[in-house]
Amino acid sequence: MKIAPRTHMLEIDSGGGRMFPVLTWDESHVVLIDAGYPAQTDAFVGAIAGVGQQVEALTEIILTHQDLDHIGCVHDLLKLAPNARVIAHTEEAPYIDGTTPPIKGFPSQNIHVDQTVADGDVLPFCNGIEVVHTPGHTPGSICLLLRDSGTMVCGDALNIADGQIIGPNPQYTQDMNLGLKSVEKIKALHPDAIVSYHCGYLKRDA
Repeated sequence: MKIAPRTHMLEIDSGGGRMFPVLTWDESHVVLIDAGYPAQTDAFVGAIAGVGQQVEALTEIILTHQDLDHIGCVHDLLKLAPNARVIAHTEEAPYIDGTTPPIKGFPSQNIHVDQTVADGDVLPFCNGIEVVHTPGHTPGSICLLLRDSGTMVCGDALNIADGQIIGPNPQYTQDMNLGLKSVEKIKALHPDAIVSYHCGYLKRDA
């Protein structure tokens, strides 16, 4: 789904559900936000090609958090795009790089994190990608505000039901009270649209 001229929400079949990573780019950067389960690399290659880009051109892979369905393809994607840099929140990086075991018992993926970010940081490409720390689902969960389109890419920080924003799934959320506070933080920023990793796209005027 095209969100903006250089931003697309991809759709990846997860076997009984769908996942919605986001690809955005400018003249010198091609950025993937979240990277699916292991063994879904071919699906990512096809989805990226379907919006007119090539996986080999990836320059950044931003991970909203540590869960396996968000980081599983990173190693294989890096084999195809060896110059891509992995970015994650400072608090989440130890779980992603294997220094600390993942909170939910997933096998460690030992992914090297090239750059860590914190709340309020702005990545200086694709017209600015602002980092919003939204803990609760995991300690270092982040959302990413794509400034050119006003779209907030939310990972698992929230879900959508019947056209309404709801909180993260309690079954998979480390601290639900903190997660609900993060949802309010997202709402207070008044994004023009949101992308939920498991629910898709919602415009504010909807």
